[in-house]
Amino acid sequence: MILIYPSLNIKHKAESIIKEYKTNDVYEICANLKIIILEEDLGCIKGFLQYYEEENEYIIHVNKQSKHPEIIIAHELGHFILHKNLNIFKLEKCSLVFGSKLENQANIFASEILITDKMLIDELPRINDWTHKQIASFFKVPLFVIEYKFFRKKLLSQNTL
Repeated sequence: MILIYPSLNIKHKAESIIKEYKTNDVYEICANLKIIILEEDLGCIKGFLQYYEEENEYIIHVNKQSKHPEIIIAHELGHFILHKNLNIFKLEKCSLVFGSKLENQANIFASEILITDKMLIDELPRINDWTHKQIASFFKVPLFVIEYKFFRKKLLSQNTL
């Protein structure tokens, strides 16, 4: 059976990982999960998650040219946490839409792990009137991370009304 996670479940998964490892530092989380991180020249590829069955180990390959490797690691960590039991290559041959849903889920996971609700709440007095671009700059993340976070937060708050 293939599990499609609703956004709220992805948020809860990210929160449980942060709680379990007492950090949202993706390097520390990967170390605790024994996921190897390799920075390499990958050309136009930002990064990918690889499983070596013989060694039973996971490796996150990150393009060493990346300005924000932690974003790529968080995204690939999302694939590990949410999709590690799926054969992505077989699934992408069956459905391009399904592949994009998995990528979207990994992006949601990355935004939730990198920018927690507590981080936003703690800084709310300072960032309350700021634009998304200013908030992204403050937290030192690309704009899309903040946009994902705020878009999801808006959707979730609408569903709870």
